[in-house]
Amino acid sequence: MLVVHIPSWFPIPEKPLNGNFIFRHIESLGDQVRSVILHHVHDGFTPETACNAELFPVKTDNTGKLALVRAYEAAFDELVRQYGRPDIIHLHVVLPLGPVAVRLSRKHRIPLIVSEHWTGYLPINRPQLSLPTRLILRHTFRNATHITAVSQNLLDNIAATVPAAAHKPQTVVGNVVDTKLFSLSDNNSQDSKKRILHVSTIENKAKNIMGILRAVKAVSAQRTDFELNIVHDYANEEAVRFVQDNGLESIVHFLGRKTPAEIAALLRQSNFFLLFSNYENQPCVLLESFCTGTPVITTPVGGILEIADAKNAVIVTPRDETQLAEKVNFMLDHANNYQPAVIRDQALAICSPEIIGKKWLEIYRRLL
Repeated sequence: MLVVHIPSWFPIPEKPLNGNFIFRHIESLGDQVRSVILHHVHDGFTPETACNAELFPVKTDNTGKLALVRAYEAAFDELVRQYGRPDIIHLHVVLPLGPVAVRLSRKHRIPLIVSEHWTGYLPINRPQLSLPTRLILRHTFRNATHITAVSQNLLDNIAATVPAAAHKPQTVVGNVVDTKLFSLSDNNSQDSKKRILHVSTIENKAKNIMGILRAVKAVSAQRTDFELNIVHDYANEEAVRFVQDNGLESIVHFLGRKTPAEIAALLRQSNFFLLFSNYENQPCVLLESFCTGTPVITTPVGGILEIADAKNAVIVTPRDETQLAEKVNFMLDHANNYQPAVIRDQALAICSPEIIGKKWLEIYRRLL
């Protein structure tokens, strides 16, 4: 079986980790299918996809819409000459390459799977969708053979945004975790310093990093036997300034970008993970935390309640900083009451590469 993957989100020099969860999806297929990734690549840039698929480049000096479509068509024709006619086209995220995938699917009469990860369909973001964007979404979903998303919540919001999607076959296919890398925590440290971990872009609209810092400041007025380690891809001057202005440097540590192996090690060294988001789909970081047996504090937004419950998490109301401070204070004393093996086993059943790869194969075979 030959599957051509078209990822709208792809590593670029400025964002080398862009769409990394897409490549974990593709990697979960292993050698059970032949996966070829069709994408425009930058000269001199070799993306670290950590993926076993073959990369088939789309070459163009012009990134205009029409030129890009023509470049993809030419690359696809060459791909067919080299590999034969693909069995399935798999589009990962509609924007911006949805029209390209639809054109190739219709021209060659190949089934089209559309997978979504984007938060643009959520109620908080939906009003900002422009008319041209809505038209692209409608056109793409109307021509999809099958639709998947990482949570049922996201599938429901896609249908609410694009009614045509509601009439298509749908499947929830969650995010994938490298369950060997994110292994069970052996944190039996008697260190008096409790450790909290947060991993995100630390922007405020979605991740509410300032709410986290204000809650931590409130807790620090009662106790100082803990630290908050923050892994982040980008800088946030407001957050750094808040820590400095409030004398929290001994408690809050900005660690910058870390590799997956380093994040896994930090999770194993932490008492719990903290995510105080205003909106989400299905955060990979929560699944990674669960795979290390580390409990979390999180909000019930997006698809989080589809993976978080009393066995692995404490749920707090979005934007309720007083409640967050109370739960942080509680978890500093009670995180060790959770059962790491139970947390991990529950996660393995929903996010291991074997489980997700099997789901993809079932969908592909139904289409064929």
